[in-house]
Amino acid sequence: MKNKEMINRLKDNAELAMAAYGYFHLADSKYDFNKDSTDKERLEYFREKIAKNQTAIPTPADILNIEHKYFKDNNGKPKDSWYHKHFLGGDFSPLQAKRFFEKYDLLEHCSNTESGFSATLFGEKRKQTNTESKATQYTNDYGYTNYILAFRGTEL
Repeated sequence: MKNKEMINRLKDNAELAMAAYGYFHLADSKYDFNKDSTDKERLEYFREKIAKNQTAIPTPADILNIEHKYFKDNNGKPKDSWYHKHFLGGDFSPLQAKRFFEKYDLLEHCSNTESGFSATLFGEKRKQTNTESKATQYTNDYGYTNYILAFRGTEL
């Protein structure tokens, strides 16, 4: 493996490890937000301030986006002190989050269990080149090249 390939692979693995800490249960339309007051507050804030739509739920790209890491005060400044809860907790730039989900699909997410277990399964899309335009894009039309299972440590 050449140096450039190794660096790209390390970068991809680092992004996958960072992405494993996303609050992806919030992107599940079947999730019961009334179970947790913090999650209910996150959803209400997202619908009011970000989406401006009372039926919207965050997308996986929204969850990883660093612009949505913290709740914001009335002046638009992040409430990032130790006593404030994170909003969606993302650490990716908006472009990085968009590109991440162009390359990977979120297949399954198991949010924190009573024992503290949490894991996320990603599928790496196949790279395909359009024969006419020569443009390269990722697709899951023919399955995935890799499945990546990411475990994370959680707070109890």
